[in-house]
Order: sequence, then structure tokens, then C-alpha cells
Amino acid sequence: MIKGIMETDKFNRFVDVLAAITIPYIFILSILWNYGMFHKLFKFSLLFFTVIWLTECIRKRKNISIPKISKFISAVMLIIVSTSTISTFILILKDEMYDTEWIYFVYVDAVVFLISMLLYACRRDKFEFGLRISSMFVLATGVWGNIDYIIRFIMYNPTYDDLATREWRISSIYQNPIPAGHIVLMFLWIPFSFKYNELSKKKKTIDAVIRAVVYVPFIVATGSRSVWMGLIFSVLAWMAVCREELLADWKLLSKNIRIGLSVLAALVAGLGIPFAIKSVAPRFSNFSKAQAYVVRSSYFRYTLESVAESSVLRILFGHGSGSCRKMIAESPCYVEPYNICDNGYLSMLYEWGILAIVAVIVIDIFIFKHIIKAAKDKKRNIAVSCAYAVVSCVFPLFFYEAQMWLMVAVLMAIFVAGGISPQSEGE
Repeated sequence: MIKGIMETDKFNRFVDVLAAITIPYIFILSILWNYGMFHKLFKFSLLFFTVIWLTECIRKRKNISIPKISKFISAVMLIIVSTSTISTFILILKDEMYDTEWIYFVYVDAVVFLISMLLYACRRDKFEFGLRISSMFVLATGVWGNIDYIIRFIMYNPTYDDLATREWRISSIYQNPIPAGHIVLMFLWIPFSFKYNELSKKKKTIDAVIRAVVYVPFIVATGSRSVWMGLIFSVLAWMAVCREELLADWKLLSKNIRIGLSVLAALVAGLGIPFAIKSVAPRFSNFSKAQAYVVRSSYFRYTLESVAESSVLRILFGHGSGSCRKMIAESPCYVEPYNICDNGYLSMLYEWGILAIVAVIVIDIFIFKHIIKAAKDKKRNIAVSCAYAVVSCVFPLFFYEAQMWLMVAVLMAIFVAGGISPQSEGE
């Protein structure tokens, strides 16, 4: 009877609707989580979607395939979740758990990756549809953030030194300028137009220009050095990988259009670069003497020393979720209010072990191979867009713990699942 119901058109339409809303629903709920809202609903929703897409993939197992890299990442995550659970349980028994909320993060990362991987495998078109909806949502928050910033700028006329202060660093609805900039940076690479691969090159260019016009000023206004470096690195990677295609497209333009674009670029650079430099400069003045830099440097060294002094099992599998925060709070170099390591890679190393770092390196290598191959094949589908979103995360993770911001961690899990997926038909 159940099998008969699952074969009906009504059930398939219901599953299609679920597939279309899965990604934006999880993303928006993760934002609300960071506001302290709907925690139980978020956990239940993840369980619900896991059951749905696992069941759907089992039902369609003859027609789908999971790539080896996805199986490898899933296996690593299973090990990390298992060892982290054991470590956390030991800490709880000893009454040494620093923050019980942190134990959820590793499970959320693993489950969201699993959901995204399964959704891509059995409903790739709906995975893409959901990302387009999410991209439009982020674009709207970027527009709202920019307008709010401009209005405040006109009303209060801040100095360039004021722009480096927290109150003048844009965050839109995302509470903090660093995760806000990171989210916008990832979506810089995700087109918002539906049926993107069917669009003309002109319409694709318009989509890209709109994203750049909204997101680049937003990223500059966040005042986040790590996000700035992520922007520069990902753009340079894109230009290096796609240089032949970019040069070919440039040569196809008429002489007058090329002259016009060059003049426009010069005007934008002439007006925008001085403002950008004056806005950026305060964030780097006396950088090496700033308290945040000094504290972070001492935390980095202490974390590495703590890992080196750990047992072999701890080095391999980590100390458990939330343990890095506890270690920092009890360290001799601890300074209020800096109660975290502020380095995503080091906190992963301490909490989840060297196995997690190996997995990150494998993912990055695979992602770069993916975008290079896509450029040679002249493809730009949703998997390639996700891959560039992952590339944009390489630098920001050096300078803050993205996993403490669930809305960022959720997106990274989604983009990794999409970015390592096999390429399908593209343009």
C-alpha cells in the first residue's frame, strides 16, 4: 500500500515541493537559530528532511549514483560525529562541558551535508531551484543592508576612522559583519536567475553584474579583512581559471564597446578605489599592535602547542565539539572578551582532529580540479557555482570560527555537497 502511494502523481508533486523548499527553508531557519528562535523546529526539520531524502534515494537507487568523494566525506563525517560524541559524553560525565549548545554544531554540519548530497543526487533540478531562491533572498538582504548603510551615511556623515568602528560595519539581518560578509561572498558566485543555463550570455552577464554591484560594496562595508581576502582570492582564482574564455569574450566585443567599457571601468576605479582605500586603511592601521591581533596570535600558538601535547588518539580524532572554547578559557593567555580561538581550521584541528583537516584539504583539492575542468569544458552549472562558493571560504576560515555561526556552517555544508557533485549538462 505504501509503495502504491509513493508511486502516485500527488505524492511525486508533494516530494517536488519539498525538494524545492528544502535548501531555503534550512538556511532561513539557521538564521533564526542565531536569533535564538525555533531551535526545536530546526532540529525536527533536519530529522524530517533526512528521512525524506534518504527514503527517496533508496527508492531511486537504481537511477542515481553517489560520487566517491561524497562517500569519502560522509565516512569522515561519520567518524568525526562518533568520536566527538564520545568525547562530549566524557566531558559531560566529568562536568567539564563548557557550552552544551556547541555539541549540536557537528551534528548539524553532518546532517545538512547528508541532506544536500541526497537532494542533489535524486532531485538535482530542485536543489538548484532552492539555491536560486536562497540567492534571491540574500540579494534582497544585501540591497536592504546597502540602502540602510547609505541612509545612515548621509544622515550622520561619519569620518573614515568612524567607518572602522563596529557600528559602521554593515551586517544587514545577519547580526555580525563577519558572517554577513561571508554569506554575501559565497552568494556572489550563485546566480539568482531561474533556468540559468537556458539564458543568453547577455542575461547571464546582467545577473552577474547585479550581484557584483550589490555584494562588492556590501563586502567592503563589512570591514572584515578575512572576507576581503576571500573576495580577492576567489576572484583571482576565477580569473586565472577562466582567463582564456574571458579573453575570447573580450575579443568578440566591438572596438567601440571595448573602449566604452574601458572608460567606464576607469571612471568606477577613479571614484571607487580612493573611497575603498580610505575605508579599508583604518582596518589595517597599527594592525600588528592591535589587541585582537596580539590575542589571536597567542591563541593560535597555544592551540597548536595543546594539539602537539595531546595523545595520538586526540591528535587524530580531536577533543570533542566545544572543547576548543573550553581550552582557550582555561589557558594562561586568555583575555576577555576573546573567548574563542578565532581560527576555523585550528578549532577544527583541536575539536575534530587531524582527520578533519585532511578532509578539508581533500575537498579543496577536488574543488579546484572541478573548476579547472569546468573551465576547459566551458561549463557553468550549479555544481561549478557551488565550487566557487567553497573557494571563497578558504581565507575567511583562517580568521574566525565559522562553525559558531550556524547560518554560515549550514551554507558551507550545502555548497560543499553541491561543489563536489559530478558535473552534468552545462552550457
